[in-house]
Amino acid sequence: MSENPKIYAVKATAGQERVVAELLYREANNKRDMIKAEGGAIYSVLYTTGLKGYVLVEANSPGVVDDLAREVPKTRGLLLKEKGNLESAGIIPIEDLEKTLTPTSIVSEVSRGDLIELIAGPFKGEKARVARIDKDKNEITVELIEAAVPIPVIVSGDDIKVLVREKDD
Repeated sequence: MSENPKIYAVKATAGQERVVAELLYREANNKRDMIKAEGGAIYSVLYTTGLKGYVLVEANSPGVVDDLAREVPKTRGLLLKEKGNLESAGIIPIEDLEKTLTPTSIVSEVSRGDLIELIAGPFKGEKARVARIDKDKNEITVELIEAAVPIPVIVSGDDIKVLVREKDD
């Protein structure tokens, strides 16, 4: 067995990635001593919204991950390059995951004039139009649509959802 940890992808039912990750983590913790006795090791379990239908498991061998996945509902096994050949398990270099794992600020994707919905804070559920963007502070100044008088409100980029993008002509 290899001592260097590698990242393996476990196929999960779409939309159930978080549940599968939690179940894999729990199962790995419950069987930690047994896994260790067999020379295996599970180092981490990760799911991300950017990777639909998969949960990532860092381990020292594909066999350990495959055995673990068999014990967990809503999994469809380890991602293999050749069906039935465990040694063909797809090892994912961390460099390939950087884009998926690096958070992107929605502020960088918003333009002046876009219609947004506030998803947190005192104006939650209100629709607004983007008036100004401060990418450095991750803040957006918006004007509430349904207000009798347009009131500029500064909100965090994390508290919005883009509804309609202003078209560039």
